[in-house]
Amino acid sequence: MTRSISTVFAEWRFLLLTLLICTFLLIIPLIAGSLPVQIVLEALLMVAVLTTVSANPSWHKLRRVLVALWLVSLLGSLVPAVQIQTRLWQAYRTVELLTSVPLLAVLATGMLAFVRRQRLLTVDSIFATVAAYLLLALLFTQIYLCLMTWDPASFSLPVEAAGRPVHLLQADMTYFSLVTLATVGYGDVLPATHMARMFAMFQAVVGQFYVAVVVALFVGMYSSQRKV
Repeated sequence: MTRSISTVFAEWRFLLLTLLICTFLLIIPLIAGSLPVQIVLEALLMVAVLTTVSANPSWHKLRRVLVALWLVSLLGSLVPAVQIQTRLWQAYRTVELLTSVPLLAVLATGMLAFVRRQRLLTVDSIFATVAAYLLLALLFTQIYLCLMTWDPASFSLPVEAAGRPVHLLQADMTYFSLVTLATVGYGDVLPATHMARMFAMFQAVVGQFYVAVVVALFVGMYSSQRKV
């Protein structure tokens, strides 16, 4: 019997979302301009919202919260296009960046809630944790970009940050965020101010605890699966 599209989607939704996020990370340096980057990011966030909502049927109230957060994030991304030449550009840019932070946080939480409810270890539950991990990296990317909006010297880059194209700066901070979350620490991009160091330190701690929590979840699911 041929399975329905909804059944196939339910089995592979987080794998597809993970592939979309990875594609976004790869094409960031190729997208010129702040607005196009934000539009692609908002489209990705909408897909993430739909995927997370479908994976959490019990989230009746949070569905509206997720959609509301996405709408706020979308409006925030469009604000700089209205009066980008004004002296309030830094404030507009901050709104653009930080409106997506609570949405990314709730999405990552929803994906982990989905994994926690699973009794058996599946491919989709594994990719749900990968997708949540990548969204956490994007969350901190937005924070780092906000810091650089107010102080371009917040980070030490291999090239001069001032005057650097927005899409390349986005790629730089995404790279630094993923490296910090994984606690790799190559040292080519470094936090240069107290505030930037505090956020980087906090992200490193989150990365360590994330791995510990996910491993514990998978061990519990694998043990349950062996007993069945």
